[in-house]
Amino acid sequence: MKIPAEKTAIVLIEPQNDFLTPGGTMYQYIADQLKERNVIQNLVNLLDGARGKCKIFYCPFQAFKPGFPELKPGGPGTDGLRGIEMEMKADWGTGAWLDGTPGPEIIDPLTPKDGDVIIRGKLTLDAFHSTAINYLLRANEIEYVAVVGFHTNWCVESTARSAYDNGFRVIVIGDCTATDTEREQKYAEEVIFPRIGKVMNHEEFLSSLV
Repeated sequence: MKIPAEKTAIVLIEPQNDFLTPGGTMYQYIADQLKERNVIQNLVNLLDGARGKCKIFYCPFQAFKPGFPELKPGGPGTDGLRGIEMEMKADWGTGAWLDGTPGPEIIDPLTPKDGDVIIRGKLTLDAFHSTAINYLLRANEIEYVAVVGFHTNWCVESTARSAYDNGFRVIVIGDCTATDTEREQKYAEEVIFPRIGKVMNHEEFLSSLV
């Protein structure tokens, strides 16, 4: 498979301290998979190899003010995942994604470089639902979307499905994603993603760019 680099974007989902740094609210859930599969280094290698060839879009999760005043207590926004995150405890405070704490910051090894695009405002699992990513991809004449990041079967899957539904050619770079368990990772890579696009590792992806 040959992938035209000038029409390709890597979409990096939530490369932030709350997921990827010891002490982060959700680090404990994916720590083993991150280490066993060398995910952070794979991402570093992917981004270093892709810069200057294809566009890189960062989709960090939006930070909240302490106390989550943006979400009405008991309202729809506090159902499910958002409500759980409000009760989580990080080493630097209570609640995930708190503005002014290290939680929402992008981890140092994956710091954006000149030419990378940072898309703000992600509040939902699917980046297409709550950000301007669809507009920005089309404004850059992108046809191929390579999704990486966290969690594989949550935000990565939701964003990949939406990219497919919006008419993009979807690639998921499996060794640059992680979730809670090996079983969940394998199911997403072997059952879900092949139905909406192509699954590759980062070396295969880089060698396919033309």
